[in-house]
Amino acid sequence: MSTPAAPVEGLRDRRRRETAVEICAAALDLFEQKGVQGTTVDEIAARAGVSARTFFRLAGTKEDAVFIDDGRFADALAGVGDAGDGIRALLSALRDVFARELQLLDADAQARERYLRVRRLIAHEPALLGAAVRREVTSADRFVPEIAERVGLAELDVRTALGVAGLEMRTTLDEWARRYDRGEASTLEGLHREVRARLTDAV
Repeated sequence: MSTPAAPVEGLRDRRRRETAVEICAAALDLFEQKGVQGTTVDEIAARAGVSARTFFRLAGTKEDAVFIDDGRFADALAGVGDAGDGIRALLSALRDVFARELQLLDADAQARERYLRVRRLIAHEPALLGAAVRREVTSADRFVPEIAERVGLAELDVRTALGVAGLEMRTTLDEWARRYDRGEASTLEGLHREVRARLTDAV
């Protein structure tokens, strides 16, 4: 009897994820010690115990290395289903999806620490801020047509809703890092609700 292929693929996927996390951790350590400009790809690969080829296959650039494990929010967009009628309903659905992911992130101590370290670095490293914005735009571009077709809205409506939800997410994560530096503890989910309320008041 032949062995099913699924478990093998699962093992490969798990190992790929573990290697990605190791690369991310190595990049974070080195960026915190030496800065982005003072760190090379070879140093990150050596610290992670992988070849330069593996690094480039999984990370692409040294700036992107800290975002390897940052796909949960983009991947969650695939779960946006029938949002009802109009841009307001879509925005509400997007907010709900992101709130769930923030709740899951709050419950995952290791991932939460990685995210916090990355957000703190972004505040001091323009190269990382540029990489973060580029990744956000690329993710939106990838999902806009798919979501528009799924929920029956114009692409501009979807881009607008994603832009607002993305701004709320970015503000939440940045404020989370600032409060941490001031010694203030906040849950991501609670802070997200606060940011949403303030943006609604501002608008």
